[in-house]
Amino acid sequence: MSVEELKTIEAEFAALLEQAKSARVKGVLTQAKAEVEREIVNLEIKARLAAERQAGGSTQQAKRYLHDLTDYGWDQSPKFVKLFITLNGVQNCTEDAVTVNYTPSSLQLYVRDLNGKDFGITVNNLLHPIDVEKSYRKIKTDMVAIYLKKAQEGENWDVLTAIQKRLKQKQDSEMSKSSDNPESGLINMMKKMYNDGDSKTKQMIAKAWTESQEKAKFGKELGGGLGDLGDL
Repeated sequence: MSVEELKTIEAEFAALLEQAKSARVKGVLTQAKAEVEREIVNLEIKARLAAERQAGGSTQQAKRYLHDLTDYGWDQSPKFVKLFITLNGVQNCTEDAVTVNYTPSSLQLYVRDLNGKDFGITVNNLLHPIDVEKSYRKIKTDMVAIYLKKAQEGENWDVLTAIQKRLKQKQDSEMSKSSDNPESGLINMMKKMYNDGDSKTKQMIAKAWTESQEKAKFGKELGGGLGDLGDL
């Protein structure tokens, strides 16, 4: 799926999100939109790396492609938010092969040519601003540790990103309600997007569903269109 196609899907999710009223529907749409945004960023990274390899004229490098890093944890101190990203053998890389690009609200890690492969991870929409100049990374045995300097020292991060925060608030709010009435029209649109979408679109909707909606009641309402998402 191309970046242009993903941006079209992102726009559809954004339009549905503006119409949504119930917390449950908003939760699914917010998570689905985030998945699409992450995929767009990853494709843009891959395109940039491919262009760099082509410019370098290296046939060996041209065979490499970006592998997404997903195994990580995080912690915090009064001054830093610390990410620990697992990557076997990363200690064998040169310092300039492991780079992190920071903005006040995001980070992008790139590891180049580790055993003939490139690796990367992007985290957007950090919960609070970070101090770019004072953030840094360390290469450890089978791990990259990233230290994000809090712009406001002592500020507590209960989650890593603003999207996770919104989802948590929606879910907490939903649990306090005795009943809910999701909009049937939006649900039908989501079902149609799932049924008409390619495998990538279905995977993103399925992931959004499983991560943000775990209650059986709403699962039955989406039921017929989404089917058994566990089979994807």
